Amino acid sequence: MELSSRKSQKLPLALALLALVLLGAGSLYLTWHNLQQMHQTVFEHMLLSARSIARGLDIQLVEGARRMRRPGGQNGHGMHNRRMPDELIPDARELFQEMVAQGDLLYIALYGPDHNPLLVVEKGDKPFSPPPEMFRMLDSIRESSTPVIIDGKAALLYGTIGQPMLLRIYGDPRFRFLPPQDQGTYLLLGLNAEKHLHQFKQYRRAALLQTGYIFLAGFVLWLLAVAYFQRREQGKKLVRLERFQANLLDNMPDGLLTLSMDGTILSANGSALKLLDSPADEALVGMNWNSFSYETLQEFQRDNVVWKHALLSGKNLEFIFFPYFESQDEKRTMIIIRDRTDIAGLEEDLYEARRLASIGSLAAGVAHEIRNPLSSLRGFAQLFAEKFKDEQPYGTFATTMLGEADRLNRVVTDLLYLSKPHELEPSRLDLDDICRSMQTLMGFDLEHKGAVINTDLRAETVYADPDAIRQVLLNLLVNSLDAVPEGDGEISISAEQNGHGVWISVCDNGPGMPDEIRKHALEPFFTDKPKGTGLGLAIVNTIMRGHNGRVTISGQGESAQPHGTCVKLFFPDPRSKE
Repeated sequence: MELSSRKSQKLPLALALLALVLLGAGSLYLTWHNLQQMHQTVFEHMLLSARSIARGLDIQLVEGARRMRRPGGQNGHGMHNRRMPDELIPDARELFQEMVAQGDLLYIALYGPDHNPLLVVEKGDKPFSPPPEMFRMLDSIRESSTPVIIDGKAALLYGTIGQPMLLRIYGDPRFRFLPPQDQGTYLLLGLNAEKHLHQFKQYRRAALLQTGYIFLAGFVLWLLAVAYFQRREQGKKLVRLERFQANLLDNMPDGLLTLSMDGTILSANGSALKLLDSPADEALVGMNWNSFSYETLQEFQRDNVVWKHALLSGKNLEFIFFPYFESQDEKRTMIIIRDRTDIAGLEEDLYEARRLASIGSLAAGVAHEIRNPLSSLRGFAQLFAEKFKDEQPYGTFATTMLGEADRLNRVVTDLLYLSKPHELEPSRLDLDDICRSMQTLMGFDLEHKGAVINTDLRAETVYADPDAIRQVLLNLLVNSLDAVPEGDGEISISAEQNGHGVWISVCDNGPGMPDEIRKHALEPFFTDKPKGTGLGLAIVNTIMRGHNGRVTISGQGESAQPHGTCVKLFFPDPRSKE
């Protein structure tokens, strides 16, 4: 048998796992954050280097051109002679090649305002062209950088706007006589990023190894925690199992006995003491099972199991005997005792329900066969009553025939309802309106009998089918009216609500109902009236079952008043189940 521990061990394991996950997530986040910062630092360092080189190169190109003026005498116009710009381009190219040869730069280019190259020096045999977006960014923010691949190597392409004088010195001849501020050049540098990326990769590898080591150490610690909790749980499992089995045997509803070979009771639980009616101060252990006398109703055996159905001290008990071995040479007998008193009652109720169903089906068939000729007989009786109303005693005979035909038709209607009740449609009804309608309906009969109906409604509403509850109250009021004395009859209708529904009571001050009649009052066709059909209370019981309610009848000396009969109806409230 599996048992869960009183304090679940899953919580500490889950907490340990959560701590491991948090440790791993924290380590991964810190590693990722550090790598991001390192990557940003490398990028900013490369950008700063490219910016410094570009500014120095820009200044060097301009200042170098100024220093290359050749001194000479003045001509007739008083102007100095200087080197032409075409003679300065080889010097600039030589400067670019020296810088590229040092290895930090892979690409140096000077572009004109039309995005065409003025001077390009690059390392390697594969030509490189800057992306067009680079020039749009330079026109917008005058400085831009982007990672590129130059000659198969990772590089940072940095671009900036050169001084306008560079265009007049190194540009196309058509730009040489424009004002300096009208046109500019684009200075592009391709900075070698291989060395920086190599250092970054080494740092990333070390960081990932460190994170993996921390996570592995945490995982090992979690496995040790799991092993510890499992070992501790296994150490306590046997104690919990023994305690559970002891509580189960002591509190189970079935009795349990163990017998030795000679029938001596070796062990017994609490339910066995109750079922065998053993006194509280007298223990069953040590007694002999053969000393108990019981009436065996049924007995059969299958394999080594013996089943007995017996009566003991008014209880309907079930005994199950089966052997077991305490050891290889020590045989024992175990007895399970079950109380079948309530089950036996339910079986009797089921048998009664099946009997009533058979009676109802038969009654329905008979009712259909009777109603057809009854309609014809009633028609002739009504014709004879009208024709011979002034001729006696034939008019009286015809009127009697008509009344008996109507009574027989009501019996047929009751039979049909008993065999196949109508579908109920319960709703919230006002009890005061129902009682007033009953008094109006029974007014003539009450006046003729000299009886009154009193009401005591402590509940305002009831959840029931409108037609069905009126049928129930009408049947009960008719029975009470037949039972109350002439001129002094009192019938009371009371209602009271509890937490589960509404109780409606119909009581009278008649002679009451004896116990032998009350036990069978709800059965179909059972009546103690000379002209009764025995269907009124049976229909009431059927309707109440349709409402999932119940009917109770108190006879002489059991009701709130000293004499008379009180029928109580319980209508459950669906709101009590919510």
